[in-house]
Amino acid sequence: MTPSEFPQHERLTRVLNIYRSAMRRHIAAQWRAKYGDEWFGHVFERLPEHQQNEIQATRTTLELRRADGEIVISQDEEDEFLIDFPMFLEAVKSRSDLFGEEFVGWEITRKIANVYKVRNTWAHPPLRDLRKSEVSGAADDCATVLDLFDPRAAEAIREAMSSDTQSPAPLQALSERLDQLQWAIESRSLPTDQLQGMLTQLLDRSSPPPQQTDAPDIAAELRALRAEIAASRTRLGDWWRKREQETLALLDRLTGVNRP
Repeated sequence: MTPSEFPQHERLTRVLNIYRSAMRRHIAAQWRAKYGDEWFGHVFERLPEHQQNEIQATRTTLELRRADGEIVISQDEEDEFLIDFPMFLEAVKSRSDLFGEEFVGWEITRKIANVYKVRNTWAHPPLRDLRKSEVSGAADDCATVLDLFDPRAAEAIREAMSSDTQSPAPLQALSERLDQLQWAIESRSLPTDQLQGMLTQLLDRSSPPPQQTDAPDIAAELRALRAEIAASRTRLGDWWRKREQETLALLDRLTGVNRP
């Protein structure tokens, strides 16, 4: 199973990565504006117990990796990273004071909930590709939500859904390689040999892209993705522990980080 065999799944990967990054930034910014450095605690107390437990477990893992000097991430970056698909709706509903009446209204919250449902199918895909209509509907929902606060991200989603007729530019190629890696991590419930094949392909084909001045979002995605990989290290067993350093070294090369 490779991404090219499942074009709709691959297309949805790009859409969801754009949507997740934009939603994380927006949710964190609105809560931070209201509560300052203590914003995450106010979001945390709104979440159901199982999500709180997942966050605490991830924090513990990240703290261990930070203590070992294996990751460098600020507290605020970590808080933003911990806000993920299952938490988006809880973080925004009934908070018109933070997000505005339209954003917390029935139409938009329904779309946020729909995207989460499709994301769960995406994270545990069947043996066949996703339906094109399903992916198009999810992309439309994502773009409609993002139109309210990040038109640039909404347009990026629409571009991701358009047909690719030319070879991707270096920055787009890097973004697509990150999408593939993100897909592999999100799909860790798949058999190990499938994950291994995807990561091996990525590692074999990747090289540092040219320096570009318009890539701050890609750099932020790399930092967040590296933290997620570090936090997920125990979930793939012995194979993951063997490949972990190789994968993290790839991300270091892509971000221009030199480590001893």
